[in-house]
Amino acid sequence: MKVLYDIPISLTSEYVLQEQGRHRQKSVSSALVAAANEAVAIGEPLLAPAVVYDEFLVRDGAAEQVILSSLGTHGSVLAEGDRLTVGPKTDLLAPAERLMVAVYTIGPALERRVHALEAAGQMLLAYMLDTVGVLALGAVGGALRDKVQERAAELDWGVSPALSPGSLVGWPLNGQRELCALLPLEKISVRLNSYCVLEPHKSVSMVIGLGSGYESNHVGSVCRYCSLAGSCWRRRGDGA
Repeated sequence: MKVLYDIPISLTSEYVLQEQGRHRQKSVSSALVAAANEAVAIGEPLLAPAVVYDEFLVRDGAAEQVILSSLGTHGSVLAEGDRLTVGPKTDLLAPAERLMVAVYTIGPALERRVHALEAAGQMLLAYMLDTVGVLALGAVGGALRDKVQERAAELDWGVSPALSPGSLVGWPLNGQRELCALLPLEKISVRLNSYCVLEPHKSVSMVIGLGSGYESNHVGSVCRYCSLAGSCWRRRGDGA
């Protein structure tokens, strides 16, 4: 098991507006630019990025499940036959010889500030700050994917896309129970509530397969299999 805290995150108002699709407009209002600038200035000091992750051997796979065993080197202790029930897209992990399991977060402070702004009626700034949080969380995930790619390169293996319960079609949110049971979430001050939602809410769980049978050395996305594909604001108009 490993924990990462020192994760550099650099955001700009231009990037925030671009990711919201404002770059498709011929011009952006001064109010939007000002709100994006303020959101970045407010948000950056509130970020507390952290990752907890571990690597497991893939012992077997059957009936939409991946059966794991501990490597015995990272401090994880698995019960006999611990497994992840990934669902019909388990085939994405079929070539996996090892599985990287992770949870990452940006902490609770930014989200609390968003709620305070909403309560004060500052909806535009709250929206921009929430976008800063989404993009910061994505940057933490990107740093983790880089780590996994480096690990796969050490083994001369490839990698799967990143898969998450609740977003991958057929792997419901309650799949986080199995996934989160593999990691000491308290190390990064994250918990799984009774609704199988991570708290703080700007947190993500995911798995990535590593193995000699993967052709790609880049951890990609599974947007085409995502249960939120029809409503994702980052995909609208992109033809993804």
